[in-house]
Amino acid sequence: MFLHEFNQKHKGENLIFKPGKEPIMSALAHSYDNPHWSYPYHVHKDDTELIYFSSGKAKYSVNTEVYDVKKGDLLIVNHGSIHSVTSDPDSPISTWTCSIQGFEMNNAISPFYFLPLDKMPLMKAGRHEPLIQAIFSELEYYAKKDTMESTNICNALTFTLATIYSDIYKKAKANPVVKKQTFAQDILMYINEHYTQSITLEQLSKEFNISSYHISHKFQEVYGISPINYVIERRISSAKWLLINTVDTLLTISLQVGYENTNHFSKLFEKRTGYPPLEYRKRFKSKFNVEELDFEL
Repeated sequence: MFLHEFNQKHKGENLIFKPGKEPIMSALAHSYDNPHWSYPYHVHKDDTELIYFSSGKAKYSVNTEVYDVKKGDLLIVNHGSIHSVTSDPDSPISTWTCSIQGFEMNNAISPFYFLPLDKMPLMKAGRHEPLIQAIFSELEYYAKKDTMESTNICNALTFTLATIYSDIYKKAKANPVVKKQTFAQDILMYINEHYTQSITLEQLSKEFNISSYHISHKFQEVYGISPINYVIERRISSAKWLLINTVDTLLTISLQVGYENTNHFSKLFEKRTGYPPLEYRKRFKSKFNVEELDFEL
């Protein structure tokens, strides 16, 4: 038998979050069973991501620092951090991501950053792994119900998950390299916000008052891809999510990611992924969110 009576006399002294500023879930994602899965560099202005890797392997980049992740690893990506992921084709990654907003840390130098900026973002779940996996499973179950009650349950589970992550990351190592932001990062963030619109090197040059050559050279140096190819990759990656997780038509998805010509989008998507869009949907669609339907334009 076990009994522990909590002493409430210190209530409120060691709160992780300021009262009324607890985190709420803004999005939940689960990527799995896709050996071709990747997502190019992108950034969230408001969302902080609590990530758990339940199987497989991948390379995950946070602010150009690359981490080899595998089963049992945890990752925190603060809002404003530039990040990307590429799954191992031979051991596809299974990734759970809970995005949170609205929080303010208590007794922190940077209260709006979940993870202190001088700490490493990668940790091991350790003995907490079964609980973390169970919470993510329950979050997915209730998120799909999409009711007032399920939303309340999701936020309660999110608070629990965030508290567990906070406790684990008390032991996070100091990050020996904290890089200053470059204009290449500013350009990536700009593209990330405007990728559904028409973007050219000339437009970027005017926006940032930097020569097209210098923009292209520096962006390629930092991210290993040209700015215009990044626009395409960003669009294709968004299209992957929409194909897998919605029942939107091909025309709707094409327009959502910035292509008015559906045929051009389809050819570009197949060239980049190896699958026509609708075949990609049938092969990798969510087993839970998308019904068995025939999709027409």
